[in-house]
Amino acid sequence: MMPKSNQNTDKIYTLSLPMIFQDNMILQRGKPVPVWGQAAPGAEVTVSIQGQTASTAADNNGSWDVILSPLTASEKETMTITASGNVATETKHLKNIAVGEVWIAAGQSNMEFWMRYEKHLPEALADCPNYRIRFFDVPKICFDGHLEDFDYSRMGIWRFADTKESLDYFSAVGFYFQRELEKALNVPVGIIGCNWGGTVSAAWMHPDTVTRVGKPWIDHFHEVPEYADLDQYIAAQHTKQINDHGNPFSDVFLEKVLPRTLPDREFRQFVHHLPRDFYRDCFYDYFEKPQPQSIPGSLYEHMLKTIVPFSVRGVLWYQGEGDDEFGFADLYQDMLTALIADWRALWKDETLPFLIVQLPGFSRWLMQMPGNNFMEIRRCQEAVCDTVPGAWLCSISDSGEEADAHPKDKKTVGHRLALLARGHIYGESLPCDAPHATDAIRDGNCIRISFTHAEDGLTIRGEHLEAMRIVSNVDSAGREIEFDAAAAGSQLVLTLKNPTPDPIQIAFAQTSWYRVNLYNQAGIPAVPFEITTVSK
Repeated sequence: MMPKSNQNTDKIYTLSLPMIFQDNMILQRGKPVPVWGQAAPGAEVTVSIQGQTASTAADNNGSWDVILSPLTASEKETMTITASGNVATETKHLKNIAVGEVWIAAGQSNMEFWMRYEKHLPEALADCPNYRIRFFDVPKICFDGHLEDFDYSRMGIWRFADTKESLDYFSAVGFYFQRELEKALNVPVGIIGCNWGGTVSAAWMHPDTVTRVGKPWIDHFHEVPEYADLDQYIAAQHTKQINDHGNPFSDVFLEKVLPRTLPDREFRQFVHHLPRDFYRDCFYDYFEKPQPQSIPGSLYEHMLKTIVPFSVRGVLWYQGEGDDEFGFADLYQDMLTALIADWRALWKDETLPFLIVQLPGFSRWLMQMPGNNFMEIRRCQEAVCDTVPGAWLCSISDSGEEADAHPKDKKTVGHRLALLARGHIYGESLPCDAPHATDAIRDGNCIRISFTHAEDGLTIRGEHLEAMRIVSNVDSAGREIEFDAAAAGSQLVLTLKNPTPDPIQIAFAQTSWYRVNLYNQAGIPAVPFEITTVSK
């Protein structure tokens, strides 16, 4: 499925490391730490840090790898890598290394969404500098030679949370997550940003897996005329400006639409005044032509594999909007389940945690792009967390924006992900899950909906319960029934205002746009649901 490499295969044998190994990095504590790279064939390679040493010999291709025993949390460590061959000895010293917790922040634009545009940025800067919070951004590349085609010197860097210039590049969700963990655990926390706006799950999976569980995606791929000759298509990508992702803040489109929600009129004026070359080569191409980052397996091969098997604690996953674009929302449960399995296989860790952000309410963006079937994507996300061990659902059903696909408040998302990690991964005794409806028992005109994860009681913020609709299923018209709602412990009590025969259907947050105001005592909003009442 992937295009053949046209890169020069001549090897220059010198001691080298993957991009992610550099000064200022954070290594995972408490787990084996793989280190790997290239050296002269047969060279003896030794890696030392924190009082321990591991050695190996480079193979005939110059590849080598060692696994260090688990490290303890610390700061300002130095890793020394030495390669001793027949001709010379090479040594690298990686300095100012911290050991703590490392997570991958993965997905599409809402995970990528930079601190530069986040609404709480001034508050975050007041907490800086914090040298125990660091961020590495995997360069956005999707075909052989992509990294060499453009200037990526601003990317692939371990950055500190110290200045605004540095903080601008952080994933906002990742930053708020790691800031909370750093305070709660009192250890350094690193985030590896491996994400790309607008991408589909198929791009983040092994192509064979997509063929097995998502055949409509493969059929769609083969139906795109531009992809018919993949080598020719990729050859044409090397000089296209739209594929230059080395400086995200030079993108005039993102700089305009991400800081705030644009009124339709202002957006039309902006597009009208775009330089003709930019409109033709970037804006029009992005919205109207197939992109190389949509090829099944492209990001799995060219981004994800560049950081495997760097030791991490788990994955934060915020993606799904792109899987609705071509009408394949109903495949998302199988796709996400298989994606998790693919990633766990790469890391050889069958229990690698996935904390999954459920898409919030959304109606439209930039006069178009409606969330046609986000309800199905949300259902699939919940189903994955119900069926895949080690996957947990993060509810942000109160945090969407009706006319913007990119909510500007990422602090709430990071906080709720941190709660899940603290409760499920780090063993703290604290409420961290969203309320889930389990059943709806009807007694006359009274309906009691019971919830899990609401042991200390539910609460409705505001005068009325939002996002709920009760419909009679007796006739095909689906007559809507008025009701009053009140929280009573771990139950939501609904009182029908007019009698109606059984059965009735309750739909909660089952539209494209909604904002939930039903919470548990941890301030986590209830998960969307549909349920049919059962008579007492």
